[in-house]
Amino acid sequence: MKGIRHSSFLAIMTLHVMSVEAQDTLVNLSSYPISNLSSKIQASSAISKSKSSVQLPFFDDFSRRGVFPTDELWEVTGVTANQLYAVNPPTVGVATFDAVDFTGMLYSYLTTLPTAADTITSLPINLNYLPSDSIYLSFYIQPKGLGYSPSRGDSLVVEFYSPMEGAWVRAWSASVNFADSTLAFRNHLERSSTTTHSNALDRNFFRVMMGITQPEFLSDGFRFRFMNYASISPSQEVQGLKSNCDHWHLDMVYLDKYRNLNDTVINDVAFFKPVKNLLRTYSSVPWKHFTRAFSEEFPSPLEFSVGYRNLGDEVWNVTRRYEIVDESGAQPDYLFMGGAENIHEFQDVSYTRFFSYNFQSAWSDSAKFLLKAYLITENKSPLSLPYYLNFNDTISYNLNFYNYYALDDGTAESGYGLYGEGAENGMVAVRFQNYQADSLSGVMIYFNRTYNNANDIGFKITLWDERNGMPGNIIYQKSGVRPLFTDSLDRFTVYALDKVELKEGSFYIGWQQESSGMLNVGFDMNSNNSSRTLYNLNGEWVETRYNGSVMIRPIFGKLYQIPTNVDIQQPSLGFSIFPNPAQHHIRLSLPDGFTPKAIQLINTAGHVVASRPYETNELFYLEGIAPGFYMVRVSNDMGRCLTGKVIVVK
Repeated sequence: MKGIRHSSFLAIMTLHVMSVEAQDTLVNLSSYPISNLSSKIQASSAISKSKSSVQLPFFDDFSRRGVFPTDELWEVTGVTANQLYAVNPPTVGVATFDAVDFTGMLYSYLTTLPTAADTITSLPINLNYLPSDSIYLSFYIQPKGLGYSPSRGDSLVVEFYSPMEGAWVRAWSASVNFADSTLAFRNHLERSSTTTHSNALDRNFFRVMMGITQPEFLSDGFRFRFMNYASISPSQEVQGLKSNCDHWHLDMVYLDKYRNLNDTVINDVAFFKPVKNLLRTYSSVPWKHFTRAFSEEFPSPLEFSVGYRNLGDEVWNVTRRYEIVDESGAQPDYLFMGGAENIHEFQDVSYTRFFSYNFQSAWSDSAKFLLKAYLITENKSPLSLPYYLNFNDTISYNLNFYNYYALDDGTAESGYGLYGEGAENGMVAVRFQNYQADSLSGVMIYFNRTYNNANDIGFKITLWDERNGMPGNIIYQKSGVRPLFTDSLDRFTVYALDKVELKEGSFYIGWQQESSGMLNVGFDMNSNNSSRTLYNLNGEWVETRYNGSVMIRPIFGKLYQIPTNVDIQQPSLGFSIFPNPAQHHIRLSLPDGFTPKAIQLINTAGHVVASRPYETNELFYLEGIAPGFYMVRVSNDMGRCLTGKVIVVK
């Protein structure tokens, strides 16, 4: 690109803060976005307490949908289940251990010394067997992945619970040293150690087999748990850089009888990659720009790409099936096949199905599509397979279009920003291609929470035109802006902007610093748009060296998202709305003595988008209502009004 030089800086965080010159940098996360955590914990705890002991086999490859591992097998945990943090897992989905607690925040007690952090504990298991029944526990682990390296001295630990003694016993541990490319395992029960040398420790998974023959564990009520020991590196004593660290990824946890040390094969065919985004550049475009964007963003024909593998030593005949669901209901579900072929033992398959589809929506300003892929195996019927092997046969992807452009996938694996002496007035700009002349009305920015809110600093939202392939003139700037956080459905901060008319073509949006502190904006490492991300510290625009996407999304047209700094009127006492969030309809619960006359739905701009007379116990249907936040107002003959908030989802 003309006029752009590539930065060769690699952030060295061991330098003293006062000697660090300004630069763009990545830091690890200090929090995760976890929604409705308390309700999940309460529900999961109630289920866990009511369960009897789990019977063998115990198997989990974390391929079920959800933020947390299934409560059918595990106690409540802060360990997250995800499909994006590990590299090349055995099956799609892993459990990730790090340094954040069950609320999604960095453990406040961590120091430079290794300390217990994340823990995942099995429910009680009936292990009332004899040593001759040959009980084995196996699992796969990966240090780092797309996260951050465990420090020397940090570890991943397995402990067994003895119902007879009422105590936990250290059974196994792993430590890693990326400096000399070694991964060390220690079996504490057998007092044995092994060391693996590899230049790809963070790109491979490593198998562990553990026999359980000790009588103190062979009884009903046995449990096991995984725990990571994490520490804050000395360089992270600076609060702005103190963040999440020490990542370990866990997959394919399998406990069963009649196994042996060589029983390492699970005869199953499973997806090992999530569904690939259909668009070339963006993950989402404004729905009103979709028609103009289609020819540029979508290949012709369309491509549905998947990756699956044979985990065992049998040949399987696999049929591929696909489904697209239009969630607006404008058209029936679209089912199509991808043919069938044999997959040989331990073989990986990458397959792309070319297809055509007419994207349309019953909603005028948004669209939502659910993409699914299935594997159907001829060797065995689903009923003959163990039920726990069926979850990894299906993957799905939500393809949503609202009123913004998005380069990222919505998940931050890291944090990006400018930091150091000279970062004052520094600028970051991200290039977007606008496919249709329209008014820019807002911007969404994903801020990572930092230790002690170290990124609570001012900045200026900035908009540039393009000149010679680089940011040109500043055409809009909003001052006095700070990172804001919300407990809503996502972690993007929404800022309303004065409307700026933008023509079709490239523009840049980002920020200008007001201090040397780091804003710590979310950075998606699964979507590489480094060529679109530039920073300017001394009058020269420099392309970032980091592969990924800065999580900033320009909003066009009507701003139906609620700006994060806008206070919405609190709900009236005795007035409730359910379900909430709502998809198809809402119902109202009113205080005694209040006789309503009319009901109105009001958007964040204060406009009434729906209004009608109120009838007792009648459903208020939401057809034609765009996704977003709304105020529900109910009035009576005396002019008294009750108000409440509702989230409409599609």
